[in-house]
Amino acid sequence: MGNRYSRYLIPASGAALAILCGLLLWGTRLGDPWINVSYDSLFRFSNHPVTNNVVLVLMDNAAFDQFQQNRNQPWDRALHARLLDRLADDDCFLVAFDSFFHRVGDPETDDRFAAALHRPRRVVLMAEPVEINHPNMYGVTPSLPNEKFLSAAGNHWGVAWLAPDLDGVVRRHWPRVSPGPFPSLPWTMAVMAGARLDPQPRERWLRYYAEENPWPTMSYGFALSEPTNYFRNKIVFVATQPATSLPNGEPDKFSTPYTRWSGEATGGAEILLTAALNLMNGDWLERPPEILEILALCLSGVALGAGLWCLRLNLMLLTAIGIILLATLGGILLGHYTHYWFPWSIVAAAQLPVVLVWNASWKLHYSRPSDISKVSGEAAPKIPGYQIFEPALGEGAYGKVWLAKNKKGEWRALKVVFQSRFGEDTAPFEREFNGISRYQPISARHPGLLLVDFLSPSRDGLFYYTMELGDSLDAGWKQDPKRYKVCDLVSVRADQPSRRLPVAECLEIGIELAEALEFLHQQGLTHRDIKPQNIIFVNGRPKLADAGLVAEIRPLSEMKTYVGTPGFMPPVPEMPGTVAADIYGLGMVLFVAATGKPAAFFPDIATSLVAEELVAGANSATFMQLNRIILKACQPEAGQRYATAAELLAALKRLAAK
Repeated sequence: MGNRYSRYLIPASGAALAILCGLLLWGTRLGDPWINVSYDSLFRFSNHPVTNNVVLVLMDNAAFDQFQQNRNQPWDRALHARLLDRLADDDCFLVAFDSFFHRVGDPETDDRFAAALHRPRRVVLMAEPVEINHPNMYGVTPSLPNEKFLSAAGNHWGVAWLAPDLDGVVRRHWPRVSPGPFPSLPWTMAVMAGARLDPQPRERWLRYYAEENPWPTMSYGFALSEPTNYFRNKIVFVATQPATSLPNGEPDKFSTPYTRWSGEATGGAEILLTAALNLMNGDWLERPPEILEILALCLSGVALGAGLWCLRLNLMLLTAIGIILLATLGGILLGHYTHYWFPWSIVAAAQLPVVLVWNASWKLHYSRPSDISKVSGEAAPKIPGYQIFEPALGEGAYGKVWLAKNKKGEWRALKVVFQSRFGEDTAPFEREFNGISRYQPISARHPGLLLVDFLSPSRDGLFYYTMELGDSLDAGWKQDPKRYKVCDLVSVRADQPSRRLPVAECLEIGIELAEALEFLHQQGLTHRDIKPQNIIFVNGRPKLADAGLVAEIRPLSEMKTYVGTPGFMPPVPEMPGTVAADIYGLGMVLFVAATGKPAAFFPDIATSLVAEELVAGANSATFMQLNRIILKACQPEAGQRYATAAELLAALKRLAAK
């Protein structure tokens, strides 16, 4: 991929992938785990207090034993009558039963129970939903309590039902769009308690108050023996407690967000009471409108795709961790301080990893040295006066390089640039020709520049030029030219332990290249593509090579092309093609040579590198001073770098002289 495209195409593609991933998870069942985690985590770190005067009276294991009741049989209504009388005597504010009284029993006991239902100020009885089965219709209708009991309770009833998600956790009020065609038990309780509820149907999500019940809970027997007036002005919810807290095995047990961490389920009564308190206090949760959630996911995808691409790899990873923490904290605070919650984990645990992998892959791709043996389909042209040897030595984005011998028997590297590489876009082809045209006349005037001794005219869709040949890694290559492998900084590093050069050698190379770069700048030209692959050794001396991108130094306002190699270019939005950008590239070459790390890891300096220098007999202080020079040369802000290559050269010479 051309470098001018990577500036826009790679981050744009990352943003598109993040948006696609976010919307796919948001709009399909595939995203349920992410959405559920976003909701469940709200109650792991944040809880609202319960300020209502509520008591939960349970028919629990102790009560079943105390009153010799059978779990497979209805609770003795005589006991309910005693409890109601006790609550009425204390002037209880509201009584709600999570027990179904649809069948008649002993007439005397039923009469006593009905009479007791008259006494409290407010009583709400439970109803059950019953499916309607018919060939032409399907629906649900409420099954109401026995008329005698319902009339005694003032016809106040509500359906007690819960609708868990597919993973068994109850997260929403029932019905999911409430209010429904008939009231739920929590809805009727809230209305009886004086809550003014908006009848507009909406999806309400439960706000759980605490892992342990945040209200007083007592066994049925204790409720009958509490001191006088204990229940005055209180809301009393009477329900059956399951025999165990294990998540499976009983029909009236449900998982909650806390089950994810505790492994324990809860009875339906606690969830119904939670829903009732949500409605009484108006503190249930809702999700933002769908259009806002879609917009948020699109914006987050764009921000992640574009924002992370601008960072170096190590900073990208640190920023990703920070984004995860901020998204988590923001999602929890949103749910705690407002009535809304957002599936933030889609951003933090889906969109972010997608962008991170995408961007990191491309950054690592650009940080790897190119394969010198890579060749493509263009054949070597027949050029009078030159014997060209196949296969090609290698190729880049603009053309291919062959080993050649002229009529004098001199070995040369011959590069051919093909216009066909660029399709209808002639600008890169012309830019390469213009760069070599500027560079050729001055290449013989400094020993640190790779000599270009011939440049052909540009015609027939190609041009070529010959360069002095770099040293070979194989001393006997002339007997078999196929064995020729150029000695560049990449191959020199590859022969070193940990791919890093000694400090003294880094200083020698840096001084040679800084002198050449300063000379190039004095001629009014910039290199624009300084990297290890473009540093060729000739007779053991490093030289700046591949001058196809050489251009005249111009004001920033006149720069229109964005070319170079990621990792050795200044961070965006700074444009390459300036003196400061060349200094940045040379500083990054020194970083790669001195540390053995890819450019994407700048500015990391592992402590182990200092230890290696000591083992090798080098002065660790010299290594750290070189590091300071590199850091200044590669400052993200151009104004904080060395102003000229001469300043960088002077700093390197001072260090070498110590």
